[in-house]
Amino acid sequence: METSPRSTNRDAHDVPQDERVREFVEQYRFIIARSRQSRYRAYALRHQVFREELNYRLGEDADIPFEKDAHDQHSILCLLNHRESNSDAGCLRVVLPIDGAGRQQRLPLEEHCAHGLTDPQLHPDRFERRSLCEVSRLAVHPGFRRTRECALGLHEQDLQPLAADRLPPPSPLVTLSLFLAATAIVGLAGRRHVFAMMEPRFARLLKISGLRFRQVGDIIDYCGPRAAYYIDQHQAELGLQPTLRPLYRHIRASLAPQMVGAAS
Repeated sequence: METSPRSTNRDAHDVPQDERVREFVEQYRFIIARSRQSRYRAYALRHQVFREELNYRLGEDADIPFEKDAHDQHSILCLLNHRESNSDAGCLRVVLPIDGAGRQQRLPLEEHCAHGLTDPQLHPDRFERRSLCEVSRLAVHPGFRRTRECALGLHEQDLQPLAADRLPPPSPLVTLSLFLAATAIVGLAGRRHVFAMMEPRFARLLKISGLRFRQVGDIIDYCGPRAAYYIDQHQAELGLQPTLRPLYRHIRASLAPQMVGAAS
């Protein structure tokens, strides 16, 4: 059942006892978008960030204020909701290819960036479709990030506190939490092999958090200079910075009941 965006009732066990994550948990919640209304909230945020702000040519119908495509039909969409304002601070999707009608569904990066997939050992074709997924359409609302130069607004200095066993400030933590949520969703969906298109600079930043994506393709022009990256979900969980693990455990626990039946 989908979590009500207006629900404010939180049991004691829902809030981590670690003081470093308590404030974030009190301010934000993740919602698996399963209803038509909540999914269109994600599409609207994507339209605002990708089309209006960054002028990316994404989605199927540029004449409507919702950015969506055919891959959303077999994706898990997730919203990061700011509790007090009931505003959607961010969103992401996990594309789950399935076998159907005698053919295999492709990942978006196979469809749009196949020429950039150059690693023969870590190519989507090397894995069973039911073990694959792609994380994409991560976006943070401009009101919840400090820079507008990209959809996620994250700089190296934002993550320096992690080296001193401290959490980053609120804005960078919003961005990081989306990747933590994606990691949790992939695991809860029973997938393991994760692909994503991202800027090499951003992959280097995620490495600081312990999410060590491996570049598996050439840098190509896809909404700017981007390359295909791969990460093993099991290794992603094991490699997380210790400072982030309490928050990750909370995010995974909050998503688990919402994920029942979502990946079927």
